[in-house]
Formats: sequence, structure tokens, C-alpha cells
Amino acid sequence: MRQLLLAISLLFSPLIFCQEQNQSTKISVTELPPEAIPAGTCKQSYSGYLEIPEHGKAKDKGFTSRQIGDYIKRRLSEGYSLALYPQASGRLFIIETCESAKF
Repeated sequence: MRQLLLAISLLFSPLIFCQEQNQSTKISVTELPPEAIPAGTCKQSYSGYLEIPEHGKAKDKGFTSRQIGDYIKRRLSEGYSLALYPQASGRLFIIETCESAKF
């Protein structure tokens, strides 16, 4: 019986400890001005479905995380601000705003 009580107390002690930690955690947000957007090479804004050429034809769904990340990294370096909207069809709609052309 004593071992059972010890086992139960050991089982529930992390739960009690976690609850106490979560209640004392405080999160704060501070508003800061955005950093300057570096000059890019873009000339105009675009919007449409993401398409990546693959084996001679454009692929428009079923992208890997790496493919999406590489595309985003390249477009950001060109001076675009991106907004991505996943569609129910599995495609990805993107609004690319050319920030470099605004300066």
C-alpha cells in the first residue's frame, strides 16, 4: 500500500509542478517599428497560385516544406513581401508585394 501511494504521488507530482509553472508565466508584447526593407531587384507586384517547374511542366500542389522555403527565401531576397493562403484544393495562393519599387 505504501509503495502504491508513493507511485501515485510520483506520477502526479510533475503535473502539479507544470500547472504551477504555467500559472506564473507572463508573456508581454512590445510594439517596435519595423526594420528597413533592403533594396531588392523586383519591379512589380504579383499574385496567383504557387507553381514550381518540375520535369518540364509546372507543379502547383503537393510541395515539400523545403521547396516552399526555398521559394520564399528567394522571393524575399528579391524585395517581395509575401502573404500565403492555403486553398482547400491543396494549392497555395500567394500575394507578392514588391517593396523595393516603393522607395
